[in-house]
Amino acid sequence: MTGTTTFTFTSVGSGWSEGFIIELTGNGGTVTWPSSVDWPGGPAPDAPASGETDILVFWTRDGGTTWYGALAIDAAA
Repeated sequence: MTGTTTFTFTSVGSGWSEGFIIELTGNGGTVTWPSSVDWPGGPAPDAPASGETDILVFWTRDGGTTWYGALAIDAAA
């Protein structure tokens, strides 16, 4: 990350299950995720603290209308 970071996800082919992984190293900034991301328990996880790394997993099965996001690893040093 370089400061406050806003992610956008483009649409993907319909009829396919697609996903990706993000390795995000914090610098004290904030993260804004697309409104199409559905997080377990409701709100998105906080951005990693400066110098920490989070691994996030995203998956869709409806062409990107809804993305499912999950924090797989939190605060790896």
